[in-house]
Amino acid sequence: MNITKGIIPTAKKVVIYGPEGIGKSTFASKFPGAVFLDTEGSTVHMDVARLDTPRGWSDIMTAVNWCVEHPDQLGTLVIDTMDWAEAFAIRSVCAEKKVNGIEDIPYGKGYVFVKDKVRELLEKLDQLKAKGVHVVLTAHAIVRKFEMPDEMGSFDRYALKLNEKNVAPLVKEWADMVFFANYKTDVVSTQDGKKKATGGRKRVMYATHAATWDAKNRFDLPDEMPFDFGSIAHLFTDAPQPAQDAPESRPEPEVTKKSTRARKADPVPADPEKTRPASMRSDDPEKDAALSRLWVLIRSIHIADPLVLQQVVASKGYYDLSVTPNQYDTDFITDCLIEAWEPVSQMMMSVENDLPF
Repeated sequence: MNITKGIIPTAKKVVIYGPEGIGKSTFASKFPGAVFLDTEGSTVHMDVARLDTPRGWSDIMTAVNWCVEHPDQLGTLVIDTMDWAEAFAIRSVCAEKKVNGIEDIPYGKGYVFVKDKVRELLEKLDQLKAKGVHVVLTAHAIVRKFEMPDEMGSFDRYALKLNEKNVAPLVKEWADMVFFANYKTDVVSTQDGKKKATGGRKRVMYATHAATWDAKNRFDLPDEMPFDFGSIAHLFTDAPQPAQDAPESRPEPEVTKKSTRARKADPVPADPEKTRPASMRSDDPEKDAALSRLWVLIRSIHIADPLVLQQVVASKGYYDLSVTPNQYDTDFITDCLIEAWEPVSQMMMSVENDLPF
């Protein structure tokens, strides 16, 4: 076991969304070694590398699996666009459930099934990232009415053109960066005191959240930047280090507060499922699927012992330290661990800090 310090170059997960025609595909093509999985035919007039055009959800998963198996063939996988990929997922769910439309599935469960498919895709993309390949998802923007839960009134805001209750939050949480691209409009006052909009052709992208759009980044980027790859090119100057399969003979050290930080250097296997321990498995299919998703996330932060997770859960008073993950309630695994993965992962990597949930 080695202790490492400093920043470790890793592949990036990026979401880019904005109105039609602003240049999302062109922007994505500038990423190093970009190869497109073109779901809507938007790259036919572009000189880019692309995989076979998917005709359904199974084609998308087949293409991503191929990329996971051949990471040396690309530097960045671009799925263009994610909202069209979601449409394929919806069609797949409808075919499986033998219904004509997603709304025909009772109790609003249709989009829950779609969310499960998208989660499966994102987990595969995490495996691709672990092999040193960047992932870029493009999406269209939509204007939705937003109501503040604790205040009167509502306002319009730009959002991902994905199912707002299930799929969109999952994709935003998964990404390292969410950029909103739009045309910049300046408003000036005229001599008669009226307001006048000027400009409108200057393209910008926003990297932090605001009342009227969703955005985020983990790299201290400016709130607003020119919509040009040069604005973020410095994040891709260091080659990401692909994870290597963990040696089978490597003994697992005892989990302590001091050793938890060192586990960040633990290599991630190409197929985390093969290393999933008994304490992360269940005879209940629904719980086992949730544990499998959770295990992929745990391995993505280079932790190989579920006892680290048990320490975190016990420190917050949810379960006793002796309770293994396969004894947790399924809803707890999904809602409190997977859906809140960012703070959970931070706590797992630094048990001295409190979890913000």
